[in-house]
Amino acid sequence: MNPFEHCPIYETDHLVFTKVKEEDAQELFDCYSDPITKGHMNNDNCGGEWDCPSIDHVRQGISGWNKEFDAGFFIRWSVRYKQLHKIIGTIEIAPIPNTTRFLDGVCQSGILRIDMISSLENRAIFSEIIKIVTDHFYMDFGIENIITKATTDDIERIQALEDNHFIKLEDNPFIPFDHYYLKKNKD
Repeated sequence: MNPFEHCPIYETDHLVFTKVKEEDAQELFDCYSDPITKGHMNNDNCGGEWDCPSIDHVRQGISGWNKEFDAGFFIRWSVRYKQLHKIIGTIEIAPIPNTTRFLDGVCQSGILRIDMISSLENRAIFSEIIKIVTDHFYMDFGIENIITKATTDDIERIQALEDNHFIKLEDNPFIPFDHYYLKKNKD
């Protein structure tokens, strides 16, 4: 099934992932205005404004993400934490190189972006996100590799990546940036 025709909804014990929508802006503003979250965001190779001093900036971001979805380039999901009944961040899978599209036969790798409100940046939540991603994205997006960024001060994220068998890339053959981790499809 093509995820750009029917965007998948994913669910774990504690989290629900749904395609980001404009109604999510208010809750996402808490995440994107958090200075610690902003320091952990992966904006490598991204355009647009990432300083979100108002909810309008978040709405513009959502609009841009949904245009990319409509064009078949990438998908951004809102992450809802069931226990709090609140959106706590977003995840995205985007093709590498960014001039390709998933399912076109050329794209073999995806970059996972995880933006999480800092008060909930912990090993357990990151692990739950990474597990759902690695259980589904290889097949759903027809890719062999997933890379994601974790800077040296992002200890909880690094621990979750290592727990889920991601390896630190010393020489990044995918994109010209540092602090990336890789997991190959085991199939």
